[in-house]
Amino acid sequence: MTNTRELRRRIRTVRNIERTVDAMQKISAARLVRARTATLGGRPYTNALIALVRDLAASGRVSHPLLDVREGDCYLLLAIGADRGMCGAYNANITRAAAEFISTRRREKLYFVTAGRRIRHFSPHTSARVIRETLHHHRPLSEPDVADVADTVINAYLDRDAVRVYFLFTEFRSATGNRPVVRRILPIMPRPEPSAAEPIFEPEPGEILDRLMPLYVRTAVRQAFLEADASEHAARMVTMEQASVSARRMISDLTLEANRLRQSTITRELADIVGTTEALTV
Repeated sequence: MTNTRELRRRIRTVRNIERTVDAMQKISAARLVRARTATLGGRPYTNALIALVRDLAASGRVSHPLLDVREGDCYLLLAIGADRGMCGAYNANITRAAAEFISTRRREKLYFVTAGRRIRHFSPHTSARVIRETLHHHRPLSEPDVADVADTVINAYLDRDAVRVYFLFTEFRSATGNRPVVRRILPIMPRPEPSAAEPIFEPEPGEILDRLMPLYVRTAVRQAFLEADASEHAARMVTMEQASVSARRMISDLTLEANRLRQSTITRELADIVGTTEALTV
């Protein structure tokens, strides 16, 4: 039977855990504010750049190796996960989405680029060939790292005969309800209807695209990591908040049980005293 001392020890342990997860929740909330600002601030720039490249592709007057639509059975997937746990189903959802993507392309050649320790542990169990692993990436991702990842994607598309490039990451929507998405990055799909305005190029279209297309890939990489980081902080904040609530509920239950046990002990001791007193007075 559990005694009062054991219950008090358990209460102290749970209270320490509650303080730890509460501190982690506050840290994640503060980081989420910064990550959310960076993510939402980068979306208009990213969307405008994508629209510009699509308009150029739809005009039919420009050509670039990163715009070429090629036939083949080789794909590249950049999957962005987390380096740490304690963020609910965040890593499990990314791993499940990656497994679903790979399962639909078993007969095709797939290159795998991973970011995060959790998704890296999943890669050996797939038939994909890992060409790059990023562990413990900076938050937010530094510009040299963005350029390095973008160069890996571009080189895989140009030199390794990858005909499609996809990014898998968790799109940030709110503190709750974020979900993994798979987006095609290369080759970029032109607009269904090109703009009626005749484009005027200054300087030459080839020179513009030589600068614009690497910038487009780097921007896509940066935005994907921003979305993933904001989603991870949101998932960890919600998970720690739930853990804190569970810890407080457990403390309340243990305290109630300790009080009941203490009351039962006092009642039993009083009964023994009364019984002894009556026995001595007879």
